[in-house]
Amino acid sequence: MRSVNRLTLLGNVGSIKVFNGCIKVSVATNRSWTGEDGQRKERTDWIPVTIFDQAQREWIPENVEKGDSVYIEARVAQSSYGEGDDRQFDVDVIATLFNKL
Repeated sequence: MRSVNRLTLLGNVGSIKVFNGCIKVSVATNRSWTGEDGQRKERTDWIPVTIFDQAQREWIPENVEKGDSVYIEARVAQSSYGEGDDRQFDVDVIATLFNKL
């Protein structure tokens, strides 16, 4: 059976950090619901997105600013560091498409 590893985000840019081989963009997504008490609740989730594509790495710093709405298609990757019982695992969101709206 074939599998799918795709994540779609629609949110707002919080920060842009430029590194040598990648760019990391923090994207805010919002969700709201009604709690058991009938009150409306809201939460903002900050999702770190990594961009490796060279064309996008050149385009983003010149064209994207904090607060901009963005549409992102990405894949989820896992990385680990440390040894034995101290081994830690991270989940990374790697952008395959990054569009400013």
